Amino acid sequence: MSEDIVDILGRLNSKAALKQHVYRNTLTTFNQLKKCAREIAEHLTPQVIEKDENLEVELIEVSDFEFHLKFSGDTISFIMHTNVFSFPPEHQVGKDDYVLEAPTRGYCGMIQAYNFLSDSLKYQRLADVGYLLARLFINSEGHFYVDGQRQLDFLYKDFAKQEIDTEVLVKIIEQTMLYALDFDLYVPPMEAMSEITLHQKQIFNNPGGFATGKRLGFKSE
Repeated sequence: MSEDIVDILGRLNSKAALKQHVYRNTLTTFNQLKKCAREIAEHLTPQVIEKDENLEVELIEVSDFEFHLKFSGDTISFIMHTNVFSFPPEHQVGKDDYVLEAPTRGYCGMIQAYNFLSDSLKYQRLADVGYLLARLFINSEGHFYVDGQRQLDFLYKDFAKQEIDTEVLVKIIEQTMLYALDFDLYVPPMEAMSEITLHQKQIFNNPGGFATGKRLGFKSE
């Protein structure tokens, strides 16, 4: 066996083991996130029903790697990516002393949170747009980093010191919900709807018809 083959085998074994560890950490975190979301839904439901029995707050399990938190007209889709990622050298994480000391710390699993209109999912409007609210990255040591909107864009950037726990997961869910509630559905600009085909007219009253998104036709915030 050549030295190169020995080197290749060594790297494959070490990197494969690392990525499996990261994957398991990410899946554990995803299941904890789902549990926190369920508890939030159960806590909110009786309080919102008291005000309006038509309001809904519920957790919907989609698959082992996706669940939805539905609250009235908004739904946040939490999706765990099954692959493991690393950060480019120019990224804040890639330049962190914590990662430079041990580059394997820079390998992370990823959980994403997208905001959809609840009707987009209900009526399976496949052309409708969802908006990324947050990305949660977890490494093999349970440290994490978050990209996101508003507070989530600056709260969790200290990758070296931050370790995932229930309090953090609840905060992430709450912040995504608050952003979704403030992120209103805008009327599309006139020029975006100034012409329609006969086919579009025929499906206008079909829930699966025109594509809809909170900022469809406008630049995202």
